[in-house]
Amino acid sequence: MPAAAVAPVRAGTVRPAPSRRWLEQVLRTGCCAHPVRLQGRTHQVDLATGEVRTVYSSITEPAGTLLVACGNRRASRCPSCAATYRADTYQLIAAGLRGGKGVPATVQAHPMVFATFTAPSFGPVHTRRERDGRPRPCRPRHTRRACPHGRPLTCFTRHGPDDRQLGHALCGGCFDYQGQVLWNALAPELWRRTIEYTYRELARLLGLRPAALRCQLRISYAKVAEYQARGAVHYHAVIRLDGVRADDSAAVVPPPAGCTAGLLETALRAAAARVTAPCPKLGARSPLLARWGEQLDVRPVAATSGALTAEQVAGYVAKYATKATEVFGPALDRPLKPEEIDELAVSAHVRALLRACWRLGGHPDLAPLRLRRWAHMLGYRGHWSTKSRRYSTTLGRLRCARTEFAERVRRGDGVLLDAWGRELDEAQVVVLKEWTYTGSGYRTVPEALLADQLAAQAREYRHARHLLATA
Repeated sequence: MPAAAVAPVRAGTVRPAPSRRWLEQVLRTGCCAHPVRLQGRTHQVDLATGEVRTVYSSITEPAGTLLVACGNRRASRCPSCAATYRADTYQLIAAGLRGGKGVPATVQAHPMVFATFTAPSFGPVHTRRERDGRPRPCRPRHTRRACPHGRPLTCFTRHGPDDRQLGHALCGGCFDYQGQVLWNALAPELWRRTIEYTYRELARLLGLRPAALRCQLRISYAKVAEYQARGAVHYHAVIRLDGVRADDSAAVVPPPAGCTAGLLETALRAAAARVTAPCPKLGARSPLLARWGEQLDVRPVAATSGALTAEQVAGYVAKYATKATEVFGPALDRPLKPEEIDELAVSAHVRALLRACWRLGGHPDLAPLRLRRWAHMLGYRGHWSTKSRRYSTTLGRLRCARTEFAERVRRGDGVLLDAWGRELDEAQVVVLKEWTYTGSGYRTVPEALLADQLAAQAREYRHARHLLATA
């Protein structure tokens, strides 16, 4: 349990054992590791009469506070909230592949691909190579045996999957740490331009003008970012072709005839090879250009059967939705101060990237990139998971649906009632909420430990159910 999840306790203070209502609150938060404590009340106003009634007050709760889940997506901060975020991401991705959550089932017939965009090379690093399932030497051959700094450019080690050397530069003097940091910062803009270039390539392949193509075809996507062992960001993206209705409605309709997954793959590869994103000028130097790496993996997706199914893709994308730079060190889940960089328990390779962020962040020409603010993300400043507007539902809608379902289960009758016993109607009743933040985390160490045990049991239960469902 993180130390920040426990509020300080004064010496000599004796607190009663957790009550039944406190346990109910913890379970309703999903056994959150770092809940938010709130005080306040909820009112309902009858629009016809103006009468106001209080339907809930935290005064009746233990210690007069209501516990609310923190909602942090990072598994290193809160495993319980991260599990919920991962499940919601799975549903969001799967809905765009097979339908549901407001997306018609006919979307299964749309051309869809699963693409992985990687960063270019910034210098030789230790890597894991396999052949027929057996590990191979890291870098057994090279045209030069040593770099200009005298470091060997060969490595005959057969690295294991958890080897700490993976991703580390063979020579720190030759590795372009500044270039990798700038590439991470420019990756969101490079992705935006890639979608624009893909539209142009599709128009060229179909023999249409780009403006005319957008009146007939729409690119819908959902992507998630992941860090490679070397600290460079790469994207996993689900990309789908949709048609456009004449009235420009939000309905998801099939694309025009002739649009196939093969056509989409060809356009993506051509766009990735051409697209660039300029970096702000450093003084009088010419602007640097960010490009995609040579490794581009594009695979067609089948909604129900095939080499790559919707469930496989959704599970793979959701797996990375709760991970970030904390895989390089537990302290990299928050903004850093300059004096902390030398004290962090991270590798020399990651430390060099952090220093590059701080050094480049002080350059006035690079101020728009805010590299110091995002040093803990190794320069990456984009959102971890994004989607186009009409790919599928949103995380907010999924959260609202889960809240409404929990309320119906709590009432037991399956019908939401207002303060006057009528079926809740937003046209008749307005809900007013008054809440005040009072703190974060549990009040005592025993409460934090008990919540941690409940969370561990819940994870074991979910894992057992998953095994039974897949058996």
